[in-house]
Amino acid sequence: MSSGELAFRKTGHPTTIIREAEQLANLMNSSRIVHTPGLLASGDGWLMTTWLEGTNLAEQFAVAPNPSDRYAICERFGSILCASTAISSRIPEVESNMDVVFDTLERVVYASEGRVISDSDSFIDGYKVDDIWTELSSDAASIVPEIRYCQGDWCLPNLITAIVNAGELGAIVDWSEACWMDWRLCIADGLWSIGFNSRLAGVVPSDHQQSFLTACDFKMDTHEIVWHRKLRALMSLI
Repeated sequence: MSSGELAFRKTGHPTTIIREAEQLANLMNSSRIVHTPGLLASGDGWLMTTWLEGTNLAEQFAVAPNPSDRYAICERFGSILCASTAISSRIPEVESNMDVVFDTLERVVYASEGRVISDSDSFIDGYKVDDIWTELSSDAASIVPEIRYCQGDWCLPNLITAIVNAGELGAIVDWSEACWMDWRLCIADGLWSIGFNSRLAGVVPSDHQQSFLTACDFKMDTHEIVWHRKLRALMSLI
């Protein structure tokens, strides 16, 4: 069975489905170097796309027979991120404005003041939300945005690669959160996803995360990456 011979039907909240259908429609008119599902039809709370052959990287990571295979999977995870965010697209670029996000976060933080976030995959295990907010706010001025068009939910299950031809770059699904954004937020998501899947597989995350970061040309403790990981942790409260 090859890609395009079957259709995939997805259901969800109508607003989310509408957003994903719009993004897929835009991507169909874009010049890109990675595969995405082709939009066939959509309706109230559902959409239908072309079928993409292969298995997702989370499944491959779970059954990888040795560490070198897992490292290769994480490296590909980073390579596909770099390739996808280098899209030459006709999708109009909008001005990145983090003010709305920060205004929302400020309300959430003060409503949850004293709450402790326990998230070892974000390197902020046991921090109170108001302490993280203070650090984010004080460092915000030093963060220069690197805006790219991104899929928006960068996790291992959303990347599909063919079983037979392992050399193929891969395909990306779930574009409901796609937008122009600082692509380092996707790196933060990727680090979290590798950490989560590493624990499920009973392996130490750090080396696998480093393979991903090497493909993205970042270091684990880069100030910008740490800042974005903290921001993602707070955004999860929204």
